[in-house]
Amino acid sequence: MKKILHNNNKHNIQIIALTLTFVLATIFAVSCTPPTDTSENTPSYIFNTPGSFENPTATAGKEELSYTDITLLNAGDIMYHNTQLKSAYNSSTGKYDFSNDFKYMQPIVSAADYAVVNFETTTANQNKYEAYPTFNSPLETLTSIKETGYDMLLFANNHCYDNKKAGFLATLNQFKNYGFEYIGAKTSEEDKSYVVKDINGVKLGMMNYTDTITQPNSKYYTINGISINDGCDKLMDIYVRNQYDKLYNEVALRISDMKAQGADLIIMYIHWGDEYQLEPVSSQKIVAQKLCDLGVDVIIGGHPHVIEPMEMLTSKTDPNHSTICFYSLGNYISNQNRLSFQDLAQSIRPYTENGLTVTLTIRKYNTGDVFVKSIEYTPTWVHRYSRGNGYYNYNVVPLRQALEAPSSYGLENSSFGISHATAALAMTDPVFEKAVMSYNSAMADTIAVFSQSYDEN
Repeated sequence: MKKILHNNNKHNIQIIALTLTFVLATIFAVSCTPPTDTSENTPSYIFNTPGSFENPTATAGKEELSYTDITLLNAGDIMYHNTQLKSAYNSSTGKYDFSNDFKYMQPIVSAADYAVVNFETTTANQNKYEAYPTFNSPLETLTSIKETGYDMLLFANNHCYDNKKAGFLATLNQFKNYGFEYIGAKTSEEDKSYVVKDINGVKLGMMNYTDTITQPNSKYYTINGISINDGCDKLMDIYVRNQYDKLYNEVALRISDMKAQGADLIIMYIHWGDEYQLEPVSSQKIVAQKLCDLGVDVIIGGHPHVIEPMEMLTSKTDPNHSTICFYSLGNYISNQNRLSFQDLAQSIRPYTENGLTVTLTIRKYNTGDVFVKSIEYTPTWVHRYSRGNGYYNYNVVPLRQALEAPSSYGLENSSFGISHATAALAMTDPVFEKAVMSYNSAMADTIAVFSQSYDEN
């Protein structure tokens, strides 16, 4: 977008661009290391959309300025490990029940105009469920996700091929059966694996790619170490790390196609990086910058299973274009936990319990100009607590709200709920607070200048 703005050159864009230089000067990635003192009072962690300014009075012969706002919610990685499957099974009914997983998130998710999450498992053979290293989950997982309010599933990730082509296609067909839209994959070569989604008149161009994680062998692509020897690579949006030409060429063509379809904003969902790294690695930085140069407006990342910072990028080919990049939203739900994850360094284990939901408020004016008006973020935490005999309850909780009303969000169901939730917020919030506040403040100023410029011209 043009400095967070698509313009149609009707207004004084130079004034707006001067205001927006503040965005690039003040937004930065913050270290994931938690602060030593968490007692200091800080602003609200859930940024409510600022109130709309009054539309300017129309001048003679000119249409009054008006706009439409939509909200797009994005969440991180959904995974189901063996302990989760065991805990969700009801032996008396022979059925699985994951309905408690997201019950505390449902009001937030359902309030958004559109909600997207990464589905990092398959729903292939319904007679044999498994988890790491190859995932296959019950259909009831889709039931709980749907009931929470999610509209779109991302399927370009390193576990989408865990049950080969048959499992890949079976999962996509189940997405359709449950009424989900999806990107990053397709059931036939003739289809498109990306979409232009019209949300209340705002058109979002949306695509989804994954790093294959492992290098090709002599004959086939591989993903997650599995050779794609059945032609399924033609149905998957994948790229090989350090072999980027194919990715960049495809993205350029897709952006052109989506814009031809009227896309107002281009969003890339991408599965990349290295697991359990609190900062983006060089391959993420390289790809993110090129996506910015190609014209992507927003990048939402996953795969590291921990949160990584937000950064504002400026195009090297068009200095008026900038990109919002969230490198990793972390785990939305999994069994990765400070107690269960013995193979991971003790200092990193607690971070695997944390996630982030990001809600973009996108404003489209009747002039055709489009802003990412504001960013709201909700730090989340997986409250995993025992109910005996190796069975656990799993609740994803929005941390700010849960700490303000612990009993209402089940934090008192364990002896550590409040203390671990407090620690989780201290790990997550400092990564985003200043960057998001700076962005929202700058955009409020920008919108005021835009409105004034329209009125004056």
